[in-house]
Amino acid sequence: MEPLAHQLEYLSDRWLSIASETLTALTQQAEDLPAFVISESLTNAPSHLGWPDNVASWSARFDGQGIVVDRTFVPTADWSRQGAYQAALIAGQTIGMNVPEVAAFALRETNHWFGDAAVSETWRESDESLVRLIGNFRDHMARRTVENPDIAHRVSALGMTRHIKELFDQGYTVVERAISPEFADALREETVRAVRSHQNPSRSLNGLLYHGLVFERLVQNPQLMTLIDASLGRGAVIASISALCKGPGKGVIPLHTDYAQVPEPYPDYSMTGVGVWALEDWTVASGPTWIIPGSHRLKRGPKPGENPPPGVAIEMPKGSVVYFHQGVWHWQGDRELPGERVSIHAHFNRGILRSLEPKRIDVQMLHRNSPRLGEMLGEDDWFDKLSADGRDYKRLEHMIRLNRFNDEGVAAILAGAA
Repeated sequence: MEPLAHQLEYLSDRWLSIASETLTALTQQAEDLPAFVISESLTNAPSHLGWPDNVASWSARFDGQGIVVDRTFVPTADWSRQGAYQAALIAGQTIGMNVPEVAAFALRETNHWFGDAAVSETWRESDESLVRLIGNFRDHMARRTVENPDIAHRVSALGMTRHIKELFDQGYTVVERAISPEFADALREETVRAVRSHQNPSRSLNGLLYHGLVFERLVQNPQLMTLIDASLGRGAVIASISALCKGPGKGVIPLHTDYAQVPEPYPDYSMTGVGVWALEDWTVASGPTWIIPGSHRLKRGPKPGENPPPGVAIEMPKGSVVYFHQGVWHWQGDRELPGERVSIHAHFNRGILRSLEPKRIDVQMLHRNSPRLGEMLGEDDWFDKLSADGRDYKRLEHMIRLNRFNDEGVAAILAGAA
């Protein structure tokens, strides 16, 4: 499953070739650099990459003169990493590894998703120039490293098989504690700050992605993005990332679907999906979202005066996300507690649809994030890229292949074969 020419699949042969070129360039630029070895060995790698026993290993050796890269693992390397492939991939897409706060964030969230034993890194050499070089190398590779395209493998690694089946059966699913409590607290603080600075009387704010690094990190959450891939296909684009602060009182958003201007009957496939993040514990008294399970199968919106089926309140702990799609019926509950319920709504569209909020493609934003963010901003598809020379068929063919592979994986999950 080859990505676009400027992208790499983690630890693939092409990844290793670019790693060799990058390390050669970095070592040639450095002065008084000691000889070193860096190495990785990762288990449970995707089978489509074809490694024996699905173990991905590699090492790079610098003897003071040149770099040698091969497929061996060196446990005594100056820097080594061992663990599960999917966990290491997520850590390997983090940019800013020479910044202690960024490295600590990546480690904390990876451990939160996979457990403390999922990935271990070992440093046997503390030379400052070597540490800096390895950090620069990891950043350069992270900017080009794409998500694992094998969604069946990814769902298994993330422990999300139940969520995928629930999503298609009920129209929604809840991923509890999808981010750490510390990250949820930081998001709440930054969300309140952004909403307050906007001074909107409705206590809401759109375009939240462009208000800070914490929102860029949240929107790439691997659990939420896996649900989006399963329901909307690869190449789904951001429709809007918005914040909502709801004080005490009756809910102000009535029963509805998110299928504005979609003709009825709704299609069999999902057009949009929304992940709502709880930045406090959600209870009935906190005024959560209410959903009518299975209402997506009606393939229409609620009608005026209609007596709807009973709904369920989405109760979940802080740091959780509820994701719903395919025109499921939902509404905002009444808040009985004092203070505000602060939530973030990540609304995505299937890649063939236009977005609600305008995209602001910032080169620096793309530079400090993995290609996953570019994909959700439309960088990997052929829309908006028509030139005098014609259409971008390379991106079209790429998305066709990627979605075919993705759809096969989703079908296998739902059939119980994955």
